[in-house]
Amino acid sequence: MGAFEGYYLYSDLDGTLFDDDKRVSEANRLAIETFVREGGRFGVATGRAPKIIGAIERDLPVNAPCILLNGAGLYDLSRGEYLATHTVDREIMERIVKCVLSVRADACIQVFSGHEIYETNPDQRDDPYSVMEKFPVTKLPLEEIPEPALKLLIAHTSPNLDAIYEAVMQVEGIEHFSVFRTCDWYLEFVANGVNKGIALGDTRSRCKDAKTILAIGDFNNDLEMVALADIGAAPANAIDEVKSAARIVLDVDNNQSCVAHFLKQTLGI
Repeated sequence: MGAFEGYYLYSDLDGTLFDDDKRVSEANRLAIETFVREGGRFGVATGRAPKIIGAIERDLPVNAPCILLNGAGLYDLSRGEYLATHTVDREIMERIVKCVLSVRADACIQVFSGHEIYETNPDQRDDPYSVMEKFPVTKLPLEEIPEPALKLLIAHTSPNLDAIYEAVMQVEGIEHFSVFRTCDWYLEFVANGVNKGIALGDTRSRCKDAKTILAIGDFNNDLEMVALADIGAAPANAIDEVKSAARIVLDVDNNQSCVAHFLKQTLGI
């Protein structure tokens, strides 16, 4: 048995495992490889969909189910299938989309359904991040998007998202959704109570060898995961709320190989 049998490590991507140039440092990569070689299980925790996350598997030794769509899905990369999903209410989602378009007719609207990302607004302003990263999206009217719908994402400028947020919080049934910002230009919707922390529970129920879960993240969509992990950490660039929830607050940020420092401080890697 390896030294880290029974240990699971989950890392957020943007602002944590990735530096500001969207790269994984050599120090982070080597530390994760050592962790896995000694029996540890590594997975990422992100808002991304399976089609996007596949590139991470090619660069890192992912051997644990990944937390995708900010907790709406627990995904086995090796088998290409979801182990757990949390779907949104389709009727309420359609009301939310209608409300969004009444505020900003050019809003970028993305629905994450299973393995696919759909864009539903033919008059949208492009999401610059999706264009830059060349995310694979399919243009399709909302009513034609297949089940299951797992996440709704609205992209626009920060001031317009503020106005959109105020409006959608008045939509009938909005209490059945968790609504949060994941960056200045994204407003996301998942089923009520769904978050990366809930997905840790999905991991524990399906991976009986998980004895100790380590997790590290920097932003508000990482808060519950960091709080509910056996050992939760926040890099120096994390928001104050995440730092308050973390057992360990590192003195290095995402540009200084914070995941490697986390593993060194907790496991001596």
